[in-house]
Formats: sequence, structure tokens, C-alpha cells
Amino acid sequence: MNKYKNRSNISGKVIHDSRIEHNLSLEKLSNKLELIGVTLYPNDLYLIEKEQRIVKDFELMAICKVLGIDTKKIKEEL
Repeated sequence: MNKYKNRSNISGKVIHDSRIEHNLSLEKLSNKLELIGVTLYPNDLYLIEKEQRIVKDFELMAICKVLGIDTKKIKEEL
């Protein structure tokens, strides 16, 4: 599996911080994503936040939409 600086994604910290800022549990975020047609279980989100799971582009865009994350902020993690 390809990794960048031993991480499966670069967006995990930004997602985690934004989720906490919005006072959402992993389950609530999962439910909000389901409402827009993206299925990510709480454990999937946990692994994404811990940078242990690859994030598909449509998953990332959905998470950013739900949490109001500007994708430029994720690029800053490179």
C-alpha cells in the first residue's frame, strides 16, 4: 500500500478537528453523510481520522461538504 510520510491520507487531522469543532460524534457524522448518499461507518471515519484508511475522492468531498471544510486547508497538510 502506498503511503505518504507513513500515513494513508493527509486529511485525517483536518477532518477530526473540524468534527470536534462542530461537536459531532463519529456516529452523527456518519448519519449526515448517509443523508447525502455516502456510506461511511463510524469505524471508517475513525480510521480516516487516524490516517490509517485511504479516503476516496467522493468521500472526501462529502466530508468537506458536511463539515464545511475548505479543501485548500487539506492541501496545506502536504
